[in-house]
Amino acid sequence: MSRRKGLDVKKKILQILKEDGETTLGELERKTNTNNITILSHLEELEYFGKVQIIKHQKSEKTGRPYTTVKLKN
Repeated sequence: MSRRKGLDVKKKILQILKEDGETTLGELERKTNTNNITILSHLEELEYFGKVQIIKHQKSEKTGRPYTTVKLKN
């Protein structure tokens, strides 16, 4: 099994955000088949370059736990 390049993961993240709009970190994990830490690392880089906005929520209405969503910047 070959390792994916970081650029491929970033492209997939941006493609998902274009299709879905705002989405959760967990959803990105499932759709890219990549772990949470890796996704967050790529998102922080994309946020630095002004491509995405990371939004940290205090708690979910369903579970009461904190969660993170991501959306493309305009």
